[in-house]
Order: sequence, then structure tokens, then C-alpha cells
Amino acid sequence: MSRGEIKKLYILYILEILQKYSDIDHKLRQQDIIDYMKRDYDVICERKTVSRNLGDLRDAGYEIEYDSDGYYFDGRTFEESELRLLIDSVLASRYIPRKQAASLIDKLIGQASIYFKNRVKHVYSLDNMERAENNELFWNLECIGEAIEADSKIAFFYNKYGADRKLHRTTDKKHLVNPYYIAVANGRYYLVGNNDRYDDVTHFRIERISSIEITDSARKPKEQLRDFRDGQGLSKHMLEHVYMFSGESARVILKVRPDGINDVIDWLGRDVGIRDEGDYLLVDTVTNKQAMKYWAVQFGEKVEVLEPPDLRAAVGKMAADMNDRYSAGE
Repeated sequence: MSRGEIKKLYILYILEILQKYSDIDHKLRQQDIIDYMKRDYDVICERKTVSRNLGDLRDAGYEIEYDSDGYYFDGRTFEESELRLLIDSVLASRYIPRKQAASLIDKLIGQASIYFKNRVKHVYSLDNMERAENNELFWNLECIGEAIEADSKIAFFYNKYGADRKLHRTTDKKHLVNPYYIAVANGRYYLVGNNDRYDDVTHFRIERISSIEITDSARKPKEQLRDFRDGQGLSKHMLEHVYMFSGESARVILKVRPDGINDVIDWLGRDVGIRDEGDYLLVDTVTNKQAMKYWAVQFGEKVEVLEPPDLRAAVGKMAADMNDRYSAGE
């Protein structure tokens, strides 16, 4: 590359130096920029060249601030607090494979100056966290998103853990599924879809999907499914399926202690009906019965299922069975 061509790159070099080495607490003098140009790019430039390019960058709309201590880049896409939140979210998701999680965290750290990395040393706990073994998560997300956009069916194998702690296919043939939504619940990614042989909605953990492919077959219109016939969208569907169980939803009446209403609203949403009965509250909601059975056991100290009768009986039987197991041998 000729010297003239290299000079055309000076403005990019200076921008990269400011993005990498400067922030409000670490400002660069023009001589600092000259030194980094020599060290990082092996080019020598004069102070007036740096000054001219800095002016051109500011004229072009780049947020480069200046005071008596020097220049710094102030036009980052993310605040450091936002990057911390995103990095913590990646760390908290055990279902992003380690290699992909590490790569994603490195990209997020790269959005800030080099000094940010020293302030998020907790990222190194990644190596000590148990993570999913399936490395197809991001590919699955991309394919599912593409299929939803194209109104196409997808085919894939679904996997579950066995006693050997390894994932195994649940069927010999691929599932043929109509994809409608990608949802995040309880720290996991789910495909909200439909098996073409039925008219109900089912959920698949996306990190458990393997060998996914987009087919040439058109996706079934979601209006043909029971769950979506009344125009119900994803948000209502998610509120009714707190644990992402498939199956029917039903009207449920709960007797709730006053100190339990926070958990009710946290999990079931603010649109639930609430009636004050003095010593307790009556909560009226529509939710998935299978999910409610486990939710009611989880919050059994504060919540009692009153209706429907079959759900109340199922919760009571589960509680009685648990009591028998824990009381055995006493």
C-alpha cells in the first residue's frame, strides 16, 4: 500500500484508537494518539494531521469530546451499566454453550474501552459454570427466525437427557413443526409451535433441538390452532403457560393470603381479578392447568386452589403423595 493510501486510513485509525483507549475517565492528548498510531499501526503522523482528522470526525457527527485534559469518545451504543446487564444475562443463561457464551461476552466487552474489561472481572466465572453441551443454540435461533419470517415448516430432532448425563433423540424421525414464536421463559429459549397432526400449541426447548432444517412446506396459519383462534398473541399465551407446559387453559380461582399476592402478580400478571375477602384474597385468572398444578404446590403455603374441582383434586393428591414420602420412616 502506498503512503498516500495509508494516509487515507489515518482517520479510521484515530477513530479506533479513541474507541479503544478513551472514555470520560481516560482522555487522550494528541501526543498519546500519535504514540498509539506508531505502536498499533506502525505509522508516523504529525500533530496537525491528528488535529485535522479529529475535527473531520467531529464534523461528521462522531461524539468526540474535548477538554483541557484531552479527547475522548462519547458516542458508544451501550452505556457500561447496559453492557453489565447484557453480560450478566449471558452468564446467567446456562443454556448458551460455553464457547458461544464466551464469544458473545467478548463482543459485548469490545463495545466499551479497554478499561471496561477490568471492571467486569466476574466474566471469568464462566469457566466454572455448568453449561449446555449442545452448540447449535444460535444456529437454531437463526433458522427458526428465518422460517417464521418465511411462513415455512421446520424439521428437527428433539433431545432429552438420559441417566448417562448425555442428550439423546426422543424419536428416530424428525419432528415436523409449524413455528410461530421464539419465547424466553425461566431463563430458557422456547419455540412456540405446532405439530402438524394436531390443532394445539406445543413448546420445545431450543437448546434441545438438533439437525434443524427449513422445509419447502408452507406453515399452517396460526388461526387454525385452538390457542390462537380468538386472536390471542404471545403475551397472553405466555401468561397462561408460566412453566411452558402444553395443554389446555382454564379459569382458575385461588384463595391467597395477603402476603402471597406479590407472587401471584409476579407470575400470573397484573390482569388477574382480585377480590378482597378480609383475611384472604380471591384471585380469578385463566391459565394452563398443568402449569398451575406445579405453581400451586410451589406456593402452597400462601395459595389454595378452589376451582376447577379437578385441578384442586390434582394439587391435593400431589401434596398428599409428597407428605407420604416425606413422612415415611418417621
